[in-house]
Amino acid sequence: MKKTKGIIIGVIFMLLAATSVYADEDGTNHEYDDPIFTSQIGMWYTVWWDNEPPFDSHWTEWTRYRPVIGDYNAGDPDTIRAHMQWMKQAGVDFVILDDTNGHGNDNGNIAANIDSIFQVVESMPEGTAPKLALAIGYGQWGANDSGAHQAEANLVFDQYAQRSVYYQWKGKPLLIDYTSPSWFYKWNDDRFTVRFATGKVSDAAPVAPDTGLWGWVFDREQHNKEVAGINPGWDTAHLGRGTTPISREGGQLYSDLWKNAIRNNPEAVIIASFNDFAEETGIEAVEPRDDSAPAYLDYYGDPAPDWYQKLTEGYAGLKEGYKEGFYYREEHKPQLYLYTNGKLKKVESLPHQLPVIELPKGYMNGKIKPAKPDKEDKEKKWVAVDLYQSWLNQFRGLNQDWSYRTLLASGVENAGISNGAVFEYIQPSELAHMYSQNEEAADTPDDRLGFKVHPAWSGENGWIISDVQVELPAEKKLYLTYIPGKVNTASDGVSVTIAINGEQTAYHWIDGEAGWKAKQVVDISAYAGQQVTVSFKVGWGKEQLGDQATPAYDSFFIGEPRIVTKKP
Repeated sequence: MKKTKGIIIGVIFMLLAATSVYADEDGTNHEYDDPIFTSQIGMWYTVWWDNEPPFDSHWTEWTRYRPVIGDYNAGDPDTIRAHMQWMKQAGVDFVILDDTNGHGNDNGNIAANIDSIFQVVESMPEGTAPKLALAIGYGQWGANDSGAHQAEANLVFDQYAQRSVYYQWKGKPLLIDYTSPSWFYKWNDDRFTVRFATGKVSDAAPVAPDTGLWGWVFDREQHNKEVAGINPGWDTAHLGRGTTPISREGGQLYSDLWKNAIRNNPEAVIIASFNDFAEETGIEAVEPRDDSAPAYLDYYGDPAPDWYQKLTEGYAGLKEGYKEGFYYREEHKPQLYLYTNGKLKKVESLPHQLPVIELPKGYMNGKIKPAKPDKEDKEKKWVAVDLYQSWLNQFRGLNQDWSYRTLLASGVENAGISNGAVFEYIQPSELAHMYSQNEEAADTPDDRLGFKVHPAWSGENGWIISDVQVELPAEKKLYLTYIPGKVNTASDGVSVTIAINGEQTAYHWIDGEAGWKAKQVVDISAYAGQQVTVSFKVGWGKEQLGDQATPAYDSFFIGEPRIVTKKP
């Protein structure tokens, strides 16, 4: 194992001390009774780096960037100590060690590096390093084996979770379960506080609304009180993957995500990541390894390898106050301030080698205004039954209100989902496909909640029927509403039959261009105060087109399915 000189690393990660004082635009000092930003801050940390053959190839073959301290071993004590000191001084409360690729892989390197990280942190003086937590999931996403996943959790509990440096969340050791959304809620371990992570937050945010997603790629804002996610960007195209990069925008993306986090002040803020340069989410100081990688530049076009570390220091440090020598301004305002000698001083020129910390509007006088409720939020007061929430509760194992049937064109009916039929949550990749087929689809909300429904078509055409048990309130007027979305331009169309207690209440034929359609409204006032079965029967259009209907190679979206007390 090659050792990196600790003194060199220490100089690179040296941080100016934070002050606990706030100052307003006139330079007056304050200490707010209710701090604006109080979130716990966690940061993912890549553990499989090595600087000796054969696994030094992770650096040379997987990355376009080289750390300014050189390619290092993630188990090197000097490197660990320097990283942890910097993160603690910057305001990071806990580090999520990325053990999602198999604890024993890389010929035991991953396990050895994690052991070394725990040993180094345990040897550091109290208060000089963040706490540690682990993320697992290889047994699920890699092996598709719940037993293998439980074995991973047992290893974490036995070897790490009971140590004093392990991070506690909600009274238990925090364990991140990185997996595919289909595994969500199907596994838990009461010894831990379990939180979910998946490839991209947009792939699973609708099915983790309460706790949110704690990783990996934060490609959309999360609307919950527990967690906000932040990453500077994301790019895996250099690994030969057919992915669409998320641009760093010179640091603007990172700043915008931080501002959202500060406005919402959730219980936790998660940064992905400190040093994953395979997927280019890292914020560690680096320089381009080859010409394909854009250098980090300051406002004058000069190299600034530690640009994202400085941004992290500035934003995470706001929990304690402004930082000496850092520059600040509020968004949408031109005035720039340098914090020096305990005061904000107006300055005219942008700094060299140092980013400006852009603050949410109202931050400097302690009066951040909450976002105005959108039209959707205002309409929720009329919602009597949220059918999506009912389905989500079943997905989480909290009820058994939903059931499914597959009806084939031959008249055969099967219990459950079969013959190619699908009923599940809407995924962003399908939304993107729908939008790509309709150039005029300007209104393309990516957070509309609802279901993807695919009628039976494999071998024999048919219908999928979803039944949900609903207790209707005794209201004078009740309306079943939903927004249909046709995913594929190539199909004839999709048929939707709605029944209450087996009696057809409405029939809708959805054809034409791909995209979201007009909201459908069905008057079900006659059933007020009753316990009913609401059925959605989705097919390939035989009712409309007869024998001329072609196979339904199409998915259909039922967006925002609700029962409301006021007609839209």
